[in-house]
Order: sequence, then C-alpha cells, then structure tokens
Amino acid sequence: MNYAEQVQQLFETDPGFASAVGMLEKLSQRKHPRVLNFSHHDLDGITSAFIAKRLLERQLGAEVVVKLPSHFKLWEEALVEVLEKEGKFDLLLLTDKGTFSFYDDFLKHVDQVLIIDHHQLDGMPKRCTVFNPTVEISEYASAASLLCHMLATKLGPTDVYDDFAVLLGCRGDFAFDPVQKSYTDFARPFIEQSMEEFPLAFRFKADRPTMYDLVDRERTVLVNQLAEVLHAGCLAHLYNQVLGTDIPYGPELVYDFLFELSERGARPEKFSSVNDMLGGGPKSRILSRVFDMYKSDWALLSGRVENAVFLGEICGVGVYMVFAEETEAMRAAPFPAILPFVASTRMDALKRAGGHPHSMIIIFCPKERGVHISMRGGGGVIDCGSMCSQLATRLRELYPGQEGVGGGGHARAAECLADKPVPMYAVMHELISMVQEMVRLAEVLDRGKATLEEMERARSLGLTHGS
Repeated sequence: MNYAEQVQQLFETDPGFASAVGMLEKLSQRKHPRVLNFSHHDLDGITSAFIAKRLLERQLGAEVVVKLPSHFKLWEEALVEVLEKEGKFDLLLLTDKGTFSFYDDFLKHVDQVLIIDHHQLDGMPKRCTVFNPTVEISEYASAASLLCHMLATKLGPTDVYDDFAVLLGCRGDFAFDPVQKSYTDFARPFIEQSMEEFPLAFRFKADRPTMYDLVDRERTVLVNQLAEVLHAGCLAHLYNQVLGTDIPYGPELVYDFLFELSERGARPEKFSSVNDMLGGGPKSRILSRVFDMYKSDWALLSGRVENAVFLGEICGVGVYMVFAEETEAMRAAPFPAILPFVASTRMDALKRAGGHPHSMIIIFCPKERGVHISMRGGGGVIDCGSMCSQLATRLRELYPGQEGVGGGGHARAAECLADKPVPMYAVMHELISMVQEMVRLAEVLDRGKATLEEMERARSLGLTHGS
C-alpha cells in the first residue's frame, strides 16, 4: 500500500479522521476563521504545528495563533490565560498534546475542539472531535505530525516543506530507524515515499553517531543528523545562562526556522549536510552554537550512564536503571532533555552483555523541581507508557494532596514526574517495588499459573507478553 492509498483507507475506516476533515471543511465556509493551536514542545509537536498552520492558512484562509508551552498536558488555566490576551477563537486545535477526558472542559471557552494525537488513551473526551488512530482503531499512529500531514493530504495539496517537516517529526518520535531499516507499520508508506523524495537524507555516512543511532554507533544518515540539530534547538533557551546571551525560547526558534526554510526557498531534497539546512541566517547561527553546547553536554553525560544497575529480567527483557543528574543547563527542564537519550544508546550493549532478547533502561533523574523518571525500550514486551502511568497512580495515592505527579507516554518511551515535596526515596521505593512485582508476575505467567487477578494486574503494569 502506498501513502496515498493509506490516507484514503484511513479516511474510510477511522471515524475521527472523517470527522476532522468535515469539521475543517465547515470551518472554511466562515469568513476569516480564527484558530488557536496548542502543540507539544518537542520536534514532533513543533512540526505538527508547522504543518497545521500552513494547512489552515492555505485551505481555510484562517488566522492561526500557535502556542508551544513547555508542559505536555494543556491545563484549563493556561488556555484561559491565552484567551484573555488573544480574544475569541472559532476552533481550539490540540496537536500532540495527549488524549485526556478533561479536554472536554475546554468547550466552556471555545465552540469547537479538535484533538490530533497519537498517544495512548488517558481518558477519552466525549464532546471533542478526536483524530487518534492509536485510540480509535487500535493502530499505533507513530507521530502527530504524520496525522497532520494526512489531514493536509486529504484536504490537499501538500508540498515539499510539509513532507520534510513530517520526516523530521517522525524521526524525532522514533517512528523509523533508517540505519537499521526499521519502520513502524503506520509510518512505513510515508517513509518509503520520503526515501524517493529525499534520497540524500537516507544515504549512509561514517560520522559522529547521533541520539537516534541506538544500535549501530559506527555510521549514521543525514536525516538523523538534521533531526538531532533541531532537537537540540528545542533546548536553546536552557543555555541562556551558560552562554551568557539572550536566546529565544527553543521550540519557537525551531518552529520559526522551519518557516524560514520555505521563505528563503531552500531545497530540502537537495540537502547533503547539516550546513545545507542551516544556511547562514541569525537563527542558524544560534542553532549551531546551541548544538555545540549540546554535544559537549552529551559527552559529559555519556560518563554518567556507564554504570547501569541490573534490576531483573522480565519475560526476556533485561531491566536496568541509571541514577544520574542532567547537566547544569538542563536541571530546570520539566521534560526529558538530554540524559534519557544518552542512556538509550546503552540499551543494545546492555542487551548483548546480559544475554537478553530485549532490554529496557530506566533513568532516575533528580531535578530542581523533583524527580524525573524516563523509561526506554521494552522490546514490545513491556509497555513503558503503562508502567509510568501506574507509577504515577501509586504516588498520587500515597501523596493525595500533592500536585505535579503524572506519568505516561508511548509503549517504548515514557516519562513519570513527581514534583517536590514528594520525597525522592518514596519514588525510588515505589519504582523498585513495581519492578519486583513485575518480575514475580512474569514468572507466574511463564508457568501458566496466573490467576485472572494477576493477569489483569500484569496488563495494568504494562506487561503485555503472555498476559
């Protein structure tokens, strides 16, 4: 199936896709509609916002206001604050911001809410329009930027800048690995199309391994390099004090840079190096300087993740933990900055050294605001998102009066955050207890002796194999 066929098939089978198209077609009948788009602050979210804005301006003649706050969930207070400053909008668009039931509350403030998301369900909104194949038809949708591109393709036409943005967004969310030639099923048709449209981006080169080169650390490809530079750019503002200069908010810097590419008439299909993409403008100079700092921090953190602790093997998955701090500039970041990506590059070596079929690494990171836990890997056997969600639930039960505890994410990459004053020792205790429980459940499942209650508990903890 090629990409055009996939888009049409999804339109015919996913009710959320058809509803989203219908909503935007109706909105196009209004004169100068206004759209407020909140999007995630990572590379997938930024490219989602880029594609959505171009679509809405091109097809609807809409005025689009984009916000990229540094928190994953959108809270009602943040929405109200923007509405008080910006006025009334015809549509609230949420891209790559999760699928939560409380998003229905936003309809008190705007007439329509459209959610375009690929994350696992965390409470299904009943009154919002939701385009999330991961939830609606149980097909992991890989990246929100890809869903935005599908919507743009259906309403058409798209162009090379839309295509390039999706390629970066999919790479940012690990939807494919061009070095290992592995792709999620959902992203495969688009990536195969991209290999023809951007052949230079997939050409192998012997160069510094990137954050995306998790297995083969001897070579890389250009698309990995380009995505890593822009990932580092998302962190730009965190280097303000270190560099002693006023650097723009990172997600907005990257977002504006993508528009600068189209404005200067750059040819993404002709890029053969990072410098080709960066050009020579003010934003590119900031991105280059930030990337140099990022590489320095990466080298420092590489030493901190060497001594991973083995916690146990769960259904063939060797589970390891790293206890480490981020670099100085990243300690205030309320999201995974550099450390989890550095630790991820250790998974293949840990798997081989331990003789496991698969590996998983848990990063326990004290930060200024509290404890940040990242989980990576799992081999399709352990669901990282479910584990982080369950850990957050445990901590909320222990500390019901404390806000700032949450967790969730994808099957192979997820986060859990416990703000102060939840004590670090309590987070560590619950985490270790959870892993020990999973080891026990895995042994019971392997013997075929699990009760229905134990099987359900295993599923809730993200242990999918044999349950």
